[in-house]
Amino acid sequence: MSILITDMPEIDFAPYLDYSTNEYAKEKQKNGTWPADRALMNARAEISRLLPQGYATPNHKFLSLVDASGTKVGIFWLYVSPERKEAFIYDFEIFEAYRNHGIGQMAMQTLFAYCRALGIVKISLHVFATNERAYHVYQKLGYQTTDINMSKLL
Repeated sequence: MSILITDMPEIDFAPYLDYSTNEYAKEKQKNGTWPADRALMNARAEISRLLPQGYATPNHKFLSLVDASGTKVGIFWLYVSPERKEAFIYDFEIFEAYRNHGIGQMAMQTLFAYCRALGIVKISLHVFATNERAYHVYQKLGYQTTDINMSKLL
């Protein structure tokens, strides 16, 4: 099996962003960063700040992951800084029906090639501490921990 990266059709952007915003709010709440009554509002504000022009915000790429049959199996939201030759993955998801088949690792390998073709020499991401599975996969792919934030509820 192979994974292709294509530009996300603009028509898919609004439903993607709505879903992603809700998931981000849930993760921030689950990890104790934001209280439940403010999580969605905070997520919307943060994403609005990051994407002032929505789909057309410069240097942000919304990518679809497609298998050999043309089926969409996931997405990437990637920020590319051409002057620094770096990229940051804001969002990466393999759709539920396609998980546990190694597609995530294939998608990452495909993203590495995609970024190299853009002249990118460094790629970074954030992973929530509660997402141990993703953390393990990223380590297997050669990502190294650069920062660790810790909290204690009193």
